[in-house]
Order: sequence, then C-alpha cells, then structure tokens
Amino acid sequence: MQHTTLIKGRTDLRTADALTLMNVSPKFDVTQWPRQVERFLHDTENPLHRAILKNYLRHLLLEVSGHWNQIIVPELTVEEPMYRVGDRREMRVFTGKAAVEGFYREAFETRTNVMGARTMNMGVEDYGVTTEAVWTHVVPGAMLGDHDIDADPAAHYLMTHHLFQIFTYTSEARPRLIAERIYDDPESYSYQKLAPADVVTPEMARAQLAPFLARATLE
Repeated sequence: MQHTTLIKGRTDLRTADALTLMNVSPKFDVTQWPRQVERFLHDTENPLHRAILKNYLRHLLLEVSGHWNQIIVPELTVEEPMYRVGDRREMRVFTGKAAVEGFYREAFETRTNVMGARTMNMGVEDYGVTTEAVWTHVVPGAMLGDHDIDADPAAHYLMTHHLFQIFTYTSEARPRLIAERIYDDPESYSYQKLAPADVVTPEMARAQLAPFLARATLE
C-alpha cells in the first residue's frame, strides 16, 4: 500500500470546506473535536437535531474516554445496532449488542481508543449525523504490525487518514443510535512517530475529556 501524507490546504479559495482548507494543527489535541461539536450544537436550533447531536457527542466522549461499557445502553443505542467500519481495504461488520460492544472493548483493551478529528465537515439532518474528517488515532507501534510500515513496537504513532461517517438515529424525542457506517480513504493513511512527551495516553485522554463528558448530558 502506498501511504501518503496530508495535502496542504488551499488558501486561495473562498470556501467553508474543511477538507479543502486543511487547517490541521501539527500537534494532536484530543479536545479539539468535542469543542467543535459543542460549537455546532450551540448553533443548532432544531429540537430533533439538537437531541441527535447530544447523543452523538456523549457517545464519542464515552468511546474516547474508554467507558466502552456505557455506550450500548438503552438511553443511547437501540437494542440491535449495526456497524459497518472501513479499515483500509476491508469492511468490518458488527451486528447486535454483543458484537458492537466487542468492537469498543477491543479498542479499550488494545489502548487504541484515543482519537479525534483534526479538521471536520459536519452536518445533521432528521436521519442523523454525517461527518467528513481528517481523523487521527494515537496507536501503539505494536498494533501496527499489519499496516505495511516498519513501526517501532515500543513507540506510539499518530495514524491519520480521511474518514466519512454516517450515524443514524431513531426519530424519538430522545433519539437513539441505530447504526454507524464508516468509510475510509485507504490511500490517505500517514504515520508519524511520536516523541514520548507528545503521546496522549488513554489515561490522559480520559482526564482531559472529563469536563466535556460531565456537561454532555441528554437533557
């Protein structure tokens, strides 16, 4: 596989498209994407759309904070969710509560749950949330054995790629997640070896996201 680096943004165009502007900071900040979602929620007036965004934000904060067993619960998710998750040139399909919980548990146990958007387009409609993002994971080198790079197993890497996500929800007063469909661009992957001082560990991410999670209620 040919691994590419992120392209520079086009500053000569008048546009709000995040993937054209590519304002990607050189350092990964795990609080950047929840701040962006909070701003989007603040500017959203439609009651159903606001309820969907509240569910979306709480879900992702729980995921990145490592609270994997609090996601597939009745107030957030339907009884039998369905996920389609693109992973380079493979599609992983998870159907049902046990399978989807296993997906989150695996990320927690392998310490690959620290992630977030570096820049993002976002939209919300009655069906749910759509995002297109430059997405970054903090990944232990030992977990990159099948990524066709010569990774140091003792180091950590920023794994960055372009991602398209569709989260669909019920139309209840308090919407619940039905499905995630996540499609990635297999030619967009890049890997940056991190200095130890730049590694955001799962414990650090949980601490940094705790204030966001505390205020990310469904009310």
